Amino acid sequence: MVKNKTLVLTIPHYKILHTVNYLNEKHYYPLSKGVWKILKGDIDEETMPFMGCESFGTITSYSSKKISRLIMMLYRYHYLSKKYDEKTNELYLEISPLGVSSLSKYLAKHKNSFKKKEKTIEHTIVQID
Repeated sequence: MVKNKTLVLTIPHYKILHTVNYLNEKHYYPLSKGVWKILKGDIDEETMPFMGCESFGTITSYSSKKISRLIMMLYRYHYLSKKYDEKTNELYLEISPLGVSSLSKYLAKHKNSFKKKEKTIEHTIVQID
């Protein structure tokens, strides 16, 4: 008996789907590195227009390689697809109908899941008079 393998989506998967969906709605299509830059919160000329994305800067600890692996899994399980651009001769990420549906169901249950958690500053050296 062969079991159907399914991908169990985690919060980082949903953050990736959200980021790609956000960009696609604005008619932008990212490479994996572009998604990583937004999730990491890198502020540069390319990412500044997308600072309003709820997932901006919400995964600061993941490497580019780890995000690329998560994206590859989403692609393999048809949550993401690729869109070809003749000008750059590259394949860019696009959220699939399955990805949109899964993200919508997730967001309906979890209203504030992409909010950045503010770090409290732990003082390790203080001056006492």
